Amino acid sequence: MTRRRRPTTPILLAGWLFADLLLGLTIIMLGAQAPPPIPVRPRAGVSTATPTPSPSPSPCATRVGGVRAKPVEVSFRVNPGAGDGALIAQVKRSLLKHQDRLAGRHAGMVLTFGANGDAGNGVHLATRVNTAARKAYPKIFGTAATRNFHDLAAPSGSISMEIYFVTDGCAPDNKKA
Repeated sequence: MTRRRRPTTPILLAGWLFADLLLGLTIIMLGAQAPPPIPVRPRAGVSTATPTPSPSPSPCATRVGGVRAKPVEVSFRVNPGAGDGALIAQVKRSLLKHQDRLAGRHAGMVLTFGANGDAGNGVHLATRVNTAARKAYPKIFGTAATRNFHDLAAPSGSISMEIYFVTDGCAPDNKKA
């Protein structure tokens, strides 16, 4: 009868030792990173340069532009089987009806929901409509980020767009009027 030799305790602990060393090295590496630089703030009353007179900034100079939180919603119908040229014309006519809400603005993000049977066809129709909107109105939709979705509840050919416009960072002050 032969006896099997069991591994000794130090061999069994080698895996745990390796894991502990790896954890220790990770902690050391994280601690060795330099902290981000602290911005230097001048002390009150101490100035290193002579002040130069400058005009007071406009109220818009300190505002930052972005994308509005509330979208402009536009809905219309197109022919899903139309060719590219015909689809561009349909989209142009449909968006022209909403010119008062679109003119002079730039879209930052457009969510388009297309309905055309199943989900894949709806997304494809929404993609085609976004491309057509870019070609029909490049100043409004030319640089917009677009996302294409399907709408299974709407009848075929229905398009619903949520247009998030870019703000210029300056709004007129209505208090002075």
